[in-house]
Amino acid sequence: MRKPVILIVDDEAALRFTLGILLRDCYEVMLAADAMEAIEIIKGTPVDLVLMDVNLPVISGLRALEIIREIDAGIGIVMISGTDSAQQAVSAIKNGAFDYITKPFDNDDLRITLSRYIQKQRLDSEVTFLRDELMSRSGYSEIVSVSKKMRDIFKIIEQVGKTSSNVLITGESGTGKELVARALQSIGERRTKPFVAVNCGAVPSELMESELFGHEKGAFTGAHARKLGKFEYADGGTIFFDEVSTLPMNLQVKLLRVLQEKTFERVGSNVSIKVDVRVIAATNTDLAAAVKRGVFRDDLYYRLNVVPIKIPPLRERKEDIPVLVSHFIEKHCKACNKLIKGVTPDALEALAEYDWPGNVRELENLIERIVVLAKDGHEICYEDVPVSMLISEQSGLSCGESIDFREACRNFERRYIMEVLNKTNWNRIKAAGLMKVHRNTLLMKVKELGIKAPKGRG
Repeated sequence: MRKPVILIVDDEAALRFTLGILLRDCYEVMLAADAMEAIEIIKGTPVDLVLMDVNLPVISGLRALEIIREIDAGIGIVMISGTDSAQQAVSAIKNGAFDYITKPFDNDDLRITLSRYIQKQRLDSEVTFLRDELMSRSGYSEIVSVSKKMRDIFKIIEQVGKTSSNVLITGESGTGKELVARALQSIGERRTKPFVAVNCGAVPSELMESELFGHEKGAFTGAHARKLGKFEYADGGTIFFDEVSTLPMNLQVKLLRVLQEKTFERVGSNVSIKVDVRVIAATNTDLAAAVKRGVFRDDLYYRLNVVPIKIPPLRERKEDIPVLVSHFIEKHCKACNKLIKGVTPDALEALAEYDWPGNVRELENLIERIVVLAKDGHEICYEDVPVSMLISEQSGLSCGESIDFREACRNFERRYIMEVLNKTNWNRIKAAGLMKVHRNTLLMKVKELGIKAPKGRG
């Protein structure tokens, strides 16, 4: 992680030099001989902490404290003085100083005081970030799977998670790309560091640069204070770019630079900030095709695609459906404080036959809805499965110009009724219940449309 930047302000050159030597191991040290020089440095350079003498020429330290707080209230200020004045100390603390130290001071005490502020600053930053995360995230579950394809992905996670290599995760919407990214983060040295997720498609393009890199006070209209970007929050940890294919071209260039040089500038600043961040990107589109179309940079694609992971859709690993259903029933029963006994074999079979275009997310949403609406002690049964899932795509009508509206309706009704009857093993009472019509209405329609049961049924 980057060293905090400390600005030492004192008109005594020897003391500035001594303090610089004392603190350079733990801080990036900057020096100023008076308040005017310090203010100019702060206007053009990101500073975390100021160690400033009270008695300065031209502008006093206490007045400089007020000016610095107006420029950036996020900078910590520790005042030092040659006189032990309670009035000065109270005034300094009242105007926003973090602490007040009198000369001569013990070097270890000074280090401890400065360290306390840096720890406080980092904790405040993490609390702010975590609060924002809790507001924006809906939570996530562990990856649940028994399929061979997913077990192969688990092996890759085990190998790659211990490195800092960039990873590109591809897969359809709802397959669990962020879960895989978080699994990668949970292994290795970065597991205790921040995991910062950025949905590239959810942030307006004109705000994305500030979102990623932060901005300085006054950088644009509405920038009333300095703001840290996602990269600074993720320092030492992982930043996850979801739907990276939607990133505007100008930001693709800036992201490429961060990947290459590990540095960036806040909006409104020309001062480079170093970060140590691992990048994991995800997309549900073909990035290689986007490169050929000229909408995604090839050099950025190769930087991101160091280790590719492709997550299969749920329809290609249907052996996972029973364990996922069981997992989601347990999860949402706990959330709703309900008891659901399980799922009947015919309901599970119906769920397994569905193609799940929304993948695992669609399955979880369905189970959650069923659990929420079900009574305690209920067992998920065939009747709980939405009719739309029981009708295959082949039931849709592809009609030519020669088929009139009435004939099209008859064709659709015939296919629809036959699908439901087949799903219910031609149990007309159960089929009528699923279709939300009276049994006599169904019998009348069967006769009217000339639908006949296969041999051995009906």
